[in-house]
Amino acid sequence: GFGGRAAGALGTFAKSSSPPPLKATKASGEKSSERRRELRFERFELLSEGRRLFLHEGRRADLAYWHTVHRTAGCNWLRHGDVQVHQKEGRAHYSGLIHCGSVWACPVCSAKIQEQRRQEIATAVDWAYAEGLQPVLVTLTFPHRSWHQIDDLLEQQRDALTRLRSGKAWQKLKGRYGFQGLVRSLEITHGQNGWHPHTHELWFIRKDADAAALAGEVRQRWRASCQRAGLLAEGDAGFDEHAVDVKAWCSASDYLAKQDDSRHWGVDREVAKGAAKSGKGMHPFGLLRRSMDGCDRSGRLFTAYAFAMKGKRQVFWSHGLKARVGLDEVDDQEAAEAVPDEIEFLGQLEPQDWALVRDLGQRAQLLDTAEKGGWAAVEALLSDLWATGGRTHPAAVARNRGSGTPEVRWLTVDAPSASAVAALPHGPVMLAAPAAAAERLPVAAPLGFCLRLSDQAGDATRSLCCECVSLPPD
Repeated sequence: GFGGRAAGALGTFAKSSSPPPLKATKASGEKSSERRRELRFERFELLSEGRRLFLHEGRRADLAYWHTVHRTAGCNWLRHGDVQVHQKEGRAHYSGLIHCGSVWACPVCSAKIQEQRRQEIATAVDWAYAEGLQPVLVTLTFPHRSWHQIDDLLEQQRDALTRLRSGKAWQKLKGRYGFQGLVRSLEITHGQNGWHPHTHELWFIRKDADAAALAGEVRQRWRASCQRAGLLAEGDAGFDEHAVDVKAWCSASDYLAKQDDSRHWGVDREVAKGAAKSGKGMHPFGLLRRSMDGCDRSGRLFTAYAFAMKGKRQVFWSHGLKARVGLDEVDDQEAAEAVPDEIEFLGQLEPQDWALVRDLGQRAQLLDTAEKGGWAAVEALLSDLWATGGRTHPAAVARNRGSGTPEVRWLTVDAPSASAVAALPHGPVMLAAPAAAAERLPVAAPLGFCLRLSDQAGDATRSLCCECVSLPPD
């Protein structure tokens, strides 16, 4: 349960620590690969749970196409072309799938986006040292209570941050410390005292600046800003102790590069990769996990969070700082859709095979199989899934329908039906004709489906596999 307390809390945030020597953290390649596969499996599991929650919200909202309630509902599920599998350096990837690009709501896209941001922040720290600047990590938090709505807290936090960095006093502070710019990351957790938005900010200041003195000045300004924004009542005794944390001379060391593992944090991971960190507050993806375990309240909290975060940036850079560091602008969607250079093509999935893989929750397993055994192993996996998944492959249906082997054609239909409002059942659906299908099974969303047409007059079958589709007119 999530019992709320009347008393306010500042919350806690994961602390950075100096990484151990490289030899102490070096693991075998095989162990690292297995850890990476475990994390990928978990991300796809959580994404499936997110899809379930969003489709439920779409139904509640009486939308014709439930998945349109949030882009994450169709992420790595719907196709925009042929679904292909590629590999580079032992890592398999899909192409041809829609990506939502949500760093907040999608565990799969978030991992790619945050890794892009981590690399950018590491580059910025290296640049700061080369320029003779001191990188300082500033964490800003504020009191929060279980009854506070996330939308309200985010708006008040935005107001407080604006007040912190406005006026002549702020300009004088920047001058005293040789402030050159900042990178700010927004992080959200949830705990017994409700939602806890907070920021990790990487400030670049003069190398001989006194970080302890800076912390004192920032604490005073942050207190006044929070009071004016309605986040802090007079006389809150815990604010000065917990609300501002400043770490001087931050390191960007990252001995487990590209490993989404919370045991080792340089400043780059502290700022960028909130989804992997451990602390007393629970990351929203933890709410997804609890929802999978049957906690309805966690599911409602996650969807409220996802809708509140739509359109918000996770990482913000001071104007002109990226150009000074020498970085190009890469937005979240581009980061989520990025494909490694010089990848090896392994094979292409037929539409019905992709529908089977995703509906049986085998998206991560297929990539694991491709990495371990190549395309021959993928084909063997597909054969096993058709044999054990409770479905008959359309080609086998065609072969078993009497005299001769009818022609099999796969048609893609993109136009939605006006009456497309009902849910699809799980499993294959066999219908006599498209007209009957349109009458009996209006569907949830407009994407191509597989319709097998036989040479025999009046004979048509379809295996929907929970695809979001609409049928053509007779």
